[in-house]
Amino acid sequence: MRIKHLVIFLIAIVIFVSCSETNESSLVSEITGSIDSLKQIYAPDTRIALWTVSIKKNDAAISVAGEVGDNNAYTALLSLKTKFPSVKFYVILLPESNPKSTHFALINNSVSSIRRKTTRSSEMLTQALLGTPVKVFKKKGDWYLIQTPNQYFGWINKADIIMLNAARLHKLQNERKIVFNRQYGFSYSKPDNHSQVVSDLVIGDILPVTGNKNQYYKVEYPDGRIAFVRKDEVINFQTLIGRKPTGKGLVQTALKFNGIPYLWGGFSSKAIDCSGFTSNIYFMNGIILQRDASQQTKSGKEITTDFDFTKLKPGDLLFFGRRATDSLPEKVTHVAMYIGDGEFIHSSGKVRLSSMDSTKSNFIPSYPSRFVRAVRIIGQENGKTIQRIKNNDFYKILR
Repeated sequence: MRIKHLVIFLIAIVIFVSCSETNESSLVSEITGSIDSLKQIYAPDTRIALWTVSIKKNDAAISVAGEVGDNNAYTALLSLKTKFPSVKFYVILLPESNPKSTHFALINNSVSSIRRKTTRSSEMLTQALLGTPVKVFKKKGDWYLIQTPNQYFGWINKADIIMLNAARLHKLQNERKIVFNRQYGFSYSKPDNHSQVVSDLVIGDILPVTGNKNQYYKVEYPDGRIAFVRKDEVINFQTLIGRKPTGKGLVQTALKFNGIPYLWGGFSSKAIDCSGFTSNIYFMNGIILQRDASQQTKSGKEITTDFDFTKLKPGDLLFFGRRATDSLPEKVTHVAMYIGDGEFIHSSGKVRLSSMDSTKSNFIPSYPSRFVRAVRIIGQENGKTIQRIKNNDFYKILR
């Protein structure tokens, strides 16, 4: 009898453990489904949304931990506590409150690299230009997790940014600002281009003006360096943000980049990738585009899916890659800009002109089969993915 009771007892334990494991597995599956649903709502593209939420199991305890950068996402995650009372939630909303900081910083070099991880050997995701306002979400050693005006997230070294406290921001807002308008140039220690160079400059760099002398503006870098920039090499920041794109203006800007070498993640006139190129063209014409070609293709008004230039206007963006099939999703890998007369300009190896006309010498035979669509940006500037600079929350802090 004792053996019989022991066997029954052991069987009961096995059933209890099995049921517990099943219940735990079911709970994890249910929580995972709920979190995945929220991620699709609040962070479907983690290039432009901060979301590092995960489920952890420890000694039979289940918890949800991570960081988010949107208050609505944070509230939605915490609301799951009611549905899953046995689960512990350790979710942090970034940036955390800091009365000594505005959570904004300025890029301090002519071009600064933004990386996937907190090392200089990590993949370069993109770059940001001097004077660009960026939002700081967290610090890790010598690195800061930032977001750029086109919503892109990445890590930047502390040497590349200057934090803005309330006093510094107030001073900046009350200063006139200029934008460098040449593809490449320099600032000088004196109002003389034979004096010591303070720094190089690229098109799109922003600096506040503190004075002027003869043919030069006196400017101040975010870190306090004083320099002089030629007046005929800059435009007013207010002029830039007041611009509305035209086909002629976009083409004129694009042609200035001709011959500049390609660089993956490049976002300046030193070296540039395909979507960095189209972003720069539109930025200098008053518009902020999203960073990557796969994002830009979802913006604007679709004009055609045929490799045919008869329906196109200068400034239209052309996207290449792989069209969707029954078994494969669409994949956009390249973007160019139409400039008229059957020609487009793009960064591929270097910035260059190519033709959509098969009889021309600069026609690329592989491009018609890779063509996905053409999109018109002009006239579509009032959304979140195509935005006038003057309406962007980041650039508003400069005014």
